Amino acid sequence: MNLRDEATAKDTEALRQELERLREDFAQMGKTMKTLANDVGSDAVARMRDASEQAKIRAGHAADTVTHTIEERPLVSLLSAFVVGLILGILFGRQR
Repeated sequence: MNLRDEATAKDTEALRQELERLREDFAQMGKTMKTLANDVGSDAVARMRDASEQAKIRAGHAADTVTHTIEERPLVSLLSAFVVGLILGILFGRQR
């Protein structure tokens, strides 16, 4: 082999090794991105669960408040429901 062929072979080998390192770096970067995406996804799911739980608690408190109000003032509650139903019936019952 002459010097030119040896230099080409060395350059080719160095390029092959550099490409292999680059491939490994990209594989590692992919793993890191996957882990990061999983972490972000897990955090988002946890926040959604917390928000859902808080909404459920608030809805339960609101239902308890309405129930308590109805129990304290049944006549006023019945009259209010009747008036609201009457108004909704008039609004949605119109024929055009």
